Amino acid sequence: MSVFERLTDLAACLCAQIEADGGPPTCFCGVIPGDAAVGDYAGDCDEKCGMAWVRLIMAYPATGVGAPDETVGNCSASLGFDVEVGILRCIDVPEDGSAPPAEEQVATTQLQVADMMTMWRAINCCEALPNKDFILGAYQPMGPLGALVGGNFTLRTVL
Repeated sequence: MSVFERLTDLAACLCAQIEADGGPPTCFCGVIPGDAAVGDYAGDCDEKCGMAWVRLIMAYPATGVGAPDETVGNCSASLGFDVEVGILRCIDVPEDGSAPPAEEQVATTQLQVADMMTMWRAINCCEALPNKDFILGAYQPMGPLGALVGGNFTLRTVL
C-alpha cells in the first residue's frame, strides 16, 4: 500500500463514518494537499455546508510508528508519515458583529463534539490502518474563522 492509498482509504473511512453516525453531510469529503486545511470547500453546495478532509502533514524515514530514523544511511528505513483528519462546519455569524445567541453556541459545540467522536471512530475502525499501527494525537479545535468551526486530529503511522 502506498502513502496516497492510505490517505484515500482513510478519507473513505471518514466520509462513511460521517454518514453512519447520521452527521450532517458536508460539501466536500476527501484528501486535500498543502501545508494547511482551508475552508475553501466548505460552502456553496445548496443545503450542505462543511468539509471533511485527510491531509499529509509530513513524511520521514522511521524505525517504527512515530519514531524518525535519524541514523546515517537510513535508506532502508520504513516510511513514517503524519496525517491530519478534520471536519469544519459552517456557522451563522451575526452581521452586526455581536456574538451568536447562547443556544446557537450550544448547538455548534454539540456538533463539534459529535464530529470529534466521528473522526475518532473513523480512525479507530478504518481498515486502512492495519493492526492499529498508529499513534493518535490530541484533538485540536479550529475556528471560528471565516464562519467555520470544527477541529482535527493528527495521527502518526508507518508503511
